[in-house]
Amino acid sequence: MTGFKIAGFLKLDDVLQALTHTSAKTAFISGGTDFINNGEGENAELVIDLSQVADLKYIRDSGDEVRIGSGTTFAALAASPIIVSKVQALAQAAGQIGSVQIRNRATLGGNIASASPAGDSLPVLAAFNASIHTAGPQGSRVLTVVEALTGLQDKELITEIVIPAPAGNRSAFVKIGSRSQVTIAKISLAATVEYDNSKRKIIAGKAAMGALGKAPVCPLTVQQFFSQRVVDEPFAADLSQLLAETVDEMITGRASHPYKRAAVKGLAYDLAGLLFNACENT
Repeated sequence: MTGFKIAGFLKLDDVLQALTHTSAKTAFISGGTDFINNGEGENAELVIDLSQVADLKYIRDSGDEVRIGSGTTFAALAASPIIVSKVQALAQAAGQIGSVQIRNRATLGGNIASASPAGDSLPVLAAFNASIHTAGPQGSRVLTVVEALTGLQDKELITEIVIPAPAGNRSAFVKIGSRSQVTIAKISLAATVEYDNSKRKIIAGKAAMGALGKAPVCPLTVQQFFSQRVVDEPFAADLSQLLAETVDEMITGRASHPYKRAAVKGLAYDLAGLLFNACENT
């Protein structure tokens, strides 16, 4: 890594002004938990520190959606009553990321920008069809999760994440890694469902699998399976088989295939338990 200048700001408008007026190769740092490990500052001439930009740190309940500033830490997400009640899967994922020290520093925007296939927030955001809002010298954009993971422009900054969260929605996140704590996901799974508790029936839903490819995988077969599905005794077994088939399609021939195929079947049972125990207790 070569030497670089670092600039810190307190307001988002000042960050955007600086981006407009600099020709330097620019990188961003907020929590900084991946900055060195991932080489994100390599060859940067200017590093902009976002950690003190208050405009990027918020969690807002806007009725049928939740709006989150990109500088919000995972500790704040895990502890937020809004997230716990309306986006349970994100609260669960946030509480499992790294150590306490990491969660106190790492941010949701940074997890997206780092674009690690094992990023714990990514399958949650994909399952919810979250929109990623950005700003930069070329203007503002609204991206899907996949677009944000693969297509951020030079000097483009993630500013906000908007998650649809209609009343009655339920969600869950599970993962497995090499340890029970402070572990990077070898495979992860998130789902959100609209559920009729009185009929024990899913109206509609979507699942996303992490750590299978560069972006979360959202199997259409699972989305179809969720539609108008009664949660009966074979539900978890049927779901586990569909997820295993998705692993077969994605990574057959890889050394990790047998492990991930078996692991995702177990995660399906864990996910079903979290989803429908939560539903029955409301």
